[in-house]
Amino acid sequence: MKIKNSTLIMLFVITGGLYGQTVTTFTGGTPDDGIAVDSNGNIYCSQYTGDTIFKFTPTGEVSSFATGLNTPNGLAFNSNDELYACDGQGNTVYIYDLDGNVLQTFPITGHPSGMIKTVDGDDMVATTYVGDTVFSISTDGTIDEISSDVGLNGPVGLAYDDAGTLYVGNFNDRDIYRVSETGELDFVATVGNTSNLGFITYGQGMLWGTVLGEHKIYKINPEGINDVTVFAGSTAGGNDGDISEATFSQPNGILFNQAQDTMYVTDFGTKNLRIITDFTLGTGDSGLDENTLQLSPNPAQNHLFLEGKLPYGKYEVGLYSVSGKLLSEMSISSIGNRIAEPLNVSHLHAGVYFVKISDGKNIITKRLIKM
Repeated sequence: MKIKNSTLIMLFVITGGLYGQTVTTFTGGTPDDGIAVDSNGNIYCSQYTGDTIFKFTPTGEVSSFATGLNTPNGLAFNSNDELYACDGQGNTVYIYDLDGNVLQTFPITGHPSGMIKTVDGDDMVATTYVGDTVFSISTDGTIDEISSDVGLNGPVGLAYDDAGTLYVGNFNDRDIYRVSETGELDFVATVGNTSNLGFITYGQGMLWGTVLGEHKIYKINPEGINDVTVFAGSTAGGNDGDISEATFSQPNGILFNQAQDTMYVTDFGTKNLRIITDFTLGTGDSGLDENTLQLSPNPAQNHLFLEGKLPYGKYEVGLYSVSGKLLSEMSISSIGNRIAEPLNVSHLHAGVYFVKISDGKNIITKRLIKM
């Protein structure tokens, strides 16, 4: 296995719940709103307070992807890596290719706000903040209303669960609803106590939403009624590290990656992209011990060893970018205190990477620093 680029590493074992999430910050640009991720793990964030969509590489390099918009808002990719972007007060939806060229435009009245791809095709679902509607954009450009239910009150957030059920979240009153096939709304929860609900996302069997003025991220059980708990955040701030101590400043955009093990959040207050890693679920008991495996040296410069003891058996070792993209993988067997050959990391850029060791049931994840 060749290992590239690493910046921190933290070890934990998953035995059936969420454990040990860690927050890091990507600075550069001024992202504060919607988020989308392309097939290469690049992260796109809109700047509602300006005119730009920013692009972050998996190692944190930032560039301007598209400019000249008027309050860019929700973002989503189709399966062809074409980016759909809501331009709120510009009353337009744009489609871009990966080079930032405009492929198509759709005039949309009512301030288009949220955007998401359907689970079973390349049609897109979007919301209008002022128009209080949920609508679809088909691949042939046809626009159809999905819902204009009276419960919609500044809708922005959109999410699909694993069963393909659509959820919508209101910015104004912080209500989240399940959207039926006929466009009727089924109440799920009111999130938080004050301020506005930013975006919503789905992962790990739960809905997740940001409440800007409370500086908090909430976890919502979609099977309950008002079954809402605070996941992260307290007072306004920008502290990284363990999720129990990390702080946020008006968190707004929120999105899980496809693997549902990494969450992206934009801070409206600081204009930074925050990345929360280590959302991993195990599936059973294991002899894996979080205290027996280490990455050495860490930080690494040229080579990396996996050291420690593993119960007899075969294991899969994967190297991942901070966006959750698998970079390389290998199979190993337990061979004592130094496992396998040294991993070459000399060609990697400095940045955040993750090494995951799995026995097919549980996973140990360590975060590596590449100098």
